[in-house]
Amino acid sequence: MMKTAFLAFLETRINQLLKLDPVTAEALKFLDGSVIHFVCLQPDFDCYVFLDSLGVRCAGWHEGSVDATLQGPLSRFIALAADRTSSWGAIKGLDVSGDQAVLASLESVHQKMELDWEGLICEQVGPVAGHSLAEGLRLIGSTLSGSGQTLSSHAAIYLEDALKVVPCEPEVNAFNREVDSLSKAVDRLSQRLSKS
Repeated sequence: MMKTAFLAFLETRINQLLKLDPVTAEALKFLDGSVIHFVCLQPDFDCYVFLDSLGVRCAGWHEGSVDATLQGPLSRFIALAADRTSSWGAIKGLDVSGDQAVLASLESVHQKMELDWEGLICEQVGPVAGHSLAEGLRLIGSTLSGSGQTLSSHAAIYLEDALKVVPCEPEVNAFNREVDSLSKAVDRLSQRLSKS
């Protein structure tokens, strides 16, 4: 149920973004009928994206064949979204397979995509605040571009690593019990020493 709701939200947002970039929307029409399978390994999540003349449709399952599959951890998909200049093969940890013509067309569309982010922001917060926010984001983006990796990529990698070491609730409860037990033992020892 949650996955279906998330995919419906994602589908709506992607189609809204495509309306802001009619060139990309037109280019995707050449891939009408293509099915792309996205497989995220960390965390585990997969979905199917159907390309047609009306835009993009997202689904949680598909029984037929797929034209292309993109597979990797979340950090690699974030890197893919952030870096539109590199070829997909240059993004380490992202496995791309399937119909080479479909993949080449998708990669070309991805590299030429010019979404009007400022227009989208202005729709949400108004023209003055939207322009100021977009300018700030451009400044941050240009500052980070020389670092070799985007902030979003660093954040995704950090979250992947942090989630591996964050203890679960039973481990925290066991640790708290051990601390309480140790505290009581220290109190008892302190009382014995004070009696001596």
